[in-house]
Amino acid sequence: MSNNFIDTYHIKDTSQLASPSLLIYPEKVKSNLDKIKGQIDLNRFRPHIKTIKCKELIQQQLDAGITKFKCATLKEASLLLELGATDILIAYPLVSNQMEQFLHLIKQNPNVKLQGIVDQVYAAHSMNKLATILEIQIPVFIDVNLGMNRTGVTIQELENFYDEIVSFKNLNIMGFHGYDGHIREVDLGERAKVVESYFQEFLKVLKRIEEKANSKLSCVFGGSNTFPIYMHYPFVECSPGTFMLWDWGYHETLPEQSFEFSAILFTRIISKPTVNHVCLDLGYKAIASENPLQQRFHLPEHSNWMPKFQSEEHLILEIPAEQWEEINVGTAVYVIPYHICPTVAWYPFYQVVDNRQIKNTWAIASRY
Repeated sequence: MSNNFIDTYHIKDTSQLASPSLLIYPEKVKSNLDKIKGQIDLNRFRPHIKTIKCKELIQQQLDAGITKFKCATLKEASLLLELGATDILIAYPLVSNQMEQFLHLIKQNPNVKLQGIVDQVYAAHSMNKLATILEIQIPVFIDVNLGMNRTGVTIQELENFYDEIVSFKNLNIMGFHGYDGHIREVDLGERAKVVESYFQEFLKVLKRIEEKANSKLSCVFGGSNTFPIYMHYPFVECSPGTFMLWDWGYHETLPEQSFEFSAILFTRIISKPTVNHVCLDLGYKAIASENPLQQRFHLPEHSNWMPKFQSEEHLILEIPAEQWEEINVGTAVYVIPYHICPTVAWYPFYQVVDNRQIKNTWAIASRY
């Protein structure tokens, strides 16, 4: 892997490159986007932009013919609106002033299908009340708890919830949204069995609700982990988010998906504090650190370097004695994040790599 990795990812001249930096490789991004286009009808594709958070990357999706999007924050929704997206689902419960801002965005953009999710009667009532005052209709998806127990209405309570909110005159129930990020079986067949175990129950409820509504309702389900399963249901809109960038975590746990690493980290050795130990400038503030230390990053050129501990600005690795003797402070190290989504959020911009040179920067939208 080493020579190919060098030819693909190494920067020829790093003397002016700050570390740590988030590098992006547009040809790899395009390859990943082309793979998606070959797998699913884009009318059934609603990518989540929480991973990329970048105008240039969203524009590539628009240029590819993607017209439906999912996001998690009002800032991300504003980014999509700025680029001319006309079908946006904010897949996050909005409350208090965020709900008010959301409704005002809808009023300000009457030609855009700007949709939210609901999973609590109280929140739905509040949204309906404010929508009535603003004299607007709010398209909403009912969020379904598929077992992750993070947000959503359980499948068992779904029909009752529908019955309670269907009378709210200023809410238009568009359909159902569900995310099942807790499904982590590595074998695709086993993963599919878990999905089927609850999705078939959902479909029974969906049929009863559609009979009451006397219309077909939209279904937006899954993420990167269950995309290969839901894509076989022709009525489901699929919404993976990581496919454009990919990361080491999904490389290991979703082996059936052959996307390429298009965003990696550039870091340097900043110290050799004790024998056999080096320190990189890759602390908590530079890479997603919610997983155990062994599952935060992959060193493609240094498989025998063992992580010992990490702090805010530092990462300590134990390396073989012969390498420790020869390596110098300032040495560049390339790192593949285990979880790219929150890693991106740490950086103000991507460093754009072309022909092994930094050619540009692409701004990353902050959360707020």
